Amino acid sequence: MAEAISARVHRVKGYTEAAGEIAKIVNELKIITIVTDLSPMVRELNLAVSLDGTGASVHADNLRQLAAGADMGISSADLAIAETGTLGHYADDMEGRLVSMLPPVHLVLVRTDSLVNTLRIALERYKDNVSSLPAYLTFISGPSRTADIERVLTIGVHGPGKLEIIFIDSPGGAIRGGK
Repeated sequence: MAEAISARVHRVKGYTEAAGEIAKIVNELKIITIVTDLSPMVRELNLAVSLDGTGASVHADNLRQLAAGADMGISSADLAIAETGTLGHYADDMEGRLVSMLPPVHLVLVRTDSLVNTLRIALERYKDNVSSLPAYLTFISGPSRTADIERVLTIGVHGPGKLEIIFIDSPGGAIRGGK
């Protein structure tokens, strides 16, 4: 479903393969500057090392200064919703949000065991896994799009124009929540 809403979807077997896939995307899109959030999934990839041969610089700090000028933001999603191709992401800190909103390309990592069938199940899962809903909860359904100017659809005006999703296989990585 995510591909139907203009996202490109990749599936890999683990973190090593994910790092290789990111390097391919970075080379293909000629990315020079990357900003990342500090999520465990992103840290696990050690992108400064795994992207060394691409010529891209990777930054996980000073994001307020760097995010608007970056070519790509890399973050992780907490879940993915199968029926709509939507990613669920919460980031209570401003810098984590900037990574997903400002660069023209947003690359999102999500584990296959974070895939649920419906929005209802996603909200139940948030409720069951956190003591309270986070201050900032975003649902991402494809690249930024708007039709508010003369009802002409435009991509990438209010956020990233490209969305790359990398599903990382995890043990028992089937869709959860078949309710």
